[in-house]
Amino acid sequence: MSAMKLGIVLATRADLPHAVAIALAARRARHEVAMFAMDAGCNALAEHPDDVRALLDADCELVACSNSAVGLELPDGVERGSQDDHAAVLGTSDRVVALT
Repeated sequence: MSAMKLGIVLATRADLPHAVAIALAARRARHEVAMFAMDAGCNALAEHPDDVRALLDADCELVACSNSAVGLELPDGVERGSQDDHAAVLGTSDRVVALT
């Protein structure tokens, strides 16, 4: 199988472990990964900096909805973005996993 881009949308706290596992498995298979967090997914990233570091170390792209992340201290390396970034993740990915 040739490399593809996997998009992950994370909108819940509880699904962060699943998102991390899927993303890291995709990276081990040499696929590109972009994750967009919104709503409670932003809280999950803020609350679990070790998971964020593992994703960034694996060269995953991480973007958090700036509206959802108001007042949150996101770990270094997480970009603040907009729904335009959400649309870009969806539009440029070969496959998308939505954890909502």
